[in-house]
Amino acid sequence: MKKIFISIALVLLCVAQVNAQSKEVAKSLKDLEKAKATSLKKADKADSWMKLGEAYAACYDAPITGLRLDQSQMEVKLFTKDQVVLKSEQREVAGQQYNVDVYSDKEIYYNPATGAIAAFVITKPALEGEDALDLALQNFKKAEGMGGDAKALKLNLTTLSRRHFTEALSAYRIGDNKRASAAFEKSYIVNSEPAVGEVDTLALYYAGVTAAMAKDNQRAVDFFEKCVEIGYEENGEVCAYMADCYKFLGDTAKTKQVLEAGLAKYPTSQSVLVALINIYLETNDDPNKVIAVIHSAQANEPTNASLYYAEGGVYKNLKQYEKAIELYKKAAEIDANYMFAPWAIGETYYQMGLDVQEKASMETDDNKYMELVKMLDEYLKDAIEPFQTVFEKSDDAEMKRYSAEYLKNIFFRFRDNDETSKANYEKYVKFLEGGE
Repeated sequence: MKKIFISIALVLLCVAQVNAQSKEVAKSLKDLEKAKATSLKKADKADSWMKLGEAYAACYDAPITGLRLDQSQMEVKLFTKDQVVLKSEQREVAGQQYNVDVYSDKEIYYNPATGAIAAFVITKPALEGEDALDLALQNFKKAEGMGGDAKALKLNLTTLSRRHFTEALSAYRIGDNKRASAAFEKSYIVNSEPAVGEVDTLALYYAGVTAAMAKDNQRAVDFFEKCVEIGYEENGEVCAYMADCYKFLGDTAKTKQVLEAGLAKYPTSQSVLVALINIYLETNDDPNKVIAVIHSAQANEPTNASLYYAEGGVYKNLKQYEKAIELYKKAAEIDANYMFAPWAIGETYYQMGLDVQEKASMETDDNKYMELVKMLDEYLKDAIEPFQTVFEKSDDAEMKRYSAEYLKNIFFRFRDNDETSKANYEKYVKFLEGGE
């Protein structure tokens, strides 16, 4: 009975530790009450409102006192030695594995490779139901309006902006892009206050990037347009991001306009070039315009196989098949693992065969008809090797299956000609039916 009593006592002690406020939280709330009382007594003093703002900021800091991103786990243990880790677990967030320590008021995400803090989330703020940082800003601005000390005000606002930026970066690392964008925006806004007077272009840019990642495309566009207004364009990256957002919003004309303007300013930007190529191809724009843009991209990046593949696609659409195949072969020479190149070669030969087959079906002259049939067979045979390359080497299950479908159809035509064609036909039929 005595042992049971001791066990229950230990459990009750642990529960009390979990539910108890940390010393930092308790102190911050006590200091806040004092600062509130002082601000009421000395409402005409700028310093009292400055102190109240600092007290609110300290309430925000309290659950994560002493913590910073990229800090070692050993250092964390020193700062949180009086706090209980409720559980430790592994989590996969945004494709990344983390070791997570869960406390009563926060979660700390550690990079498993380095053991350093990757992110932290305050789950139970010291000041629940209110935004401590927003309240801090309100009081700092009140102090500013009353002629508060400029040096102290700038320091407080700069520190406040850093808090928002750290929260944004932390949220971004664990894939919470909506929260990250909001925090980046607040960091930008605080730095824009007259007492600081800085244009935080990085915070503004990442507010747009994370908004785009959160699929809040119109909001992202607003941030990117502001970046362009103030001349921060990251060598065309802003234009590329903004165009992508307009594309998701369904505004093709604006997408092209942004990219064309971006290309004029940043002719070597691969992001802008590739995005412009893609939108031209998707909308069947003037082929000569597309090819000119592709050539610019190739000049900047001559070993990019996808650019030659893209140019081949233009010529294929123009039914200039031989030129298209030449470019696809160039792409394959540049990168033997770029499976879109042999795929496109096989598909182009197959399409050439279909075009000849259609022409043969309308031919009334027997000799000409037989010549066309012979040509059809040659094109289909030319398609075999590239499709087999994709089938044997591709890691993409869908490409592998489609290649097998084409090969099955080709060998079906030749299955009675020889045993090899018959065996190949049966091989791809078996594969498509789920066999090996």
